Amino acid sequence: MGRIPHRPGGPWTGILLAASVLGSCLQPAPAQTPVTIVLTPPSPAVGGGVSLAPQNPPQDFVLCSWFRSATATDGNSQILTYYPQTPPVQTKDWAHTGRETAGPGCALHIAGLTLKDTGNYTVLIQSLTSPVLATVHLPVSDTPRPGLSAGAVAPHPGLSAGVVAGIVIGSLAGAALVGVGAYFLYSHCRNETPRENGAPVLVYENLPRQPGQGQ
Repeated sequence: MGRIPHRPGGPWTGILLAASVLGSCLQPAPAQTPVTIVLTPPSPAVGGGVSLAPQNPPQDFVLCSWFRSATATDGNSQILTYYPQTPPVQTKDWAHTGRETAGPGCALHIAGLTLKDTGNYTVLIQSLTSPVLATVHLPVSDTPRPGLSAGAVAPHPGLSAGVVAGIVIGSLAGAALVGVGAYFLYSHCRNETPRENGAPVLVYENLPRQPGQGQ
């Protein structure tokens, strides 16, 4: 029996073409830059606020979910889900306390911090290619901000430095005016007191004589 000649377009051609297509589909996607989370401010304190902003999130992400835990598997720890559409949509989940909101870039904002907010936070970013996970630890301090003593009161956030300085200067000027007025009043009273050789002189008024008194 002789060898069967290879014919162009035979079954091997189809097999090789199928293998080539399958190999191109199985090629790994370009590596995604690892996503990290930055805290602003880096050392949040009780009563303040903080932003947890993912860095280098996928540009084609369709939604992201935040969890108050080190994983994204417990539905009870899910805070919210953010959809970056126009306009953006945010849905609240089981762990939402009413103080959390989401913003552009899938950033999580927490207001009115308490010590109970300390812990791990995880974001799950769903993109058109693959999901991305990132976790960060949020420390909440109960100490006052730097520059304030234990008994000092922080200025109202609505007052600028110029307004505060004006209030302080006005208070000092008022105290100075009161002191000057008191000095002039004291000097005036001293000048009206009769003196002789530098010593005060007693002054007697002419009172009406009582019956029976001598002339």
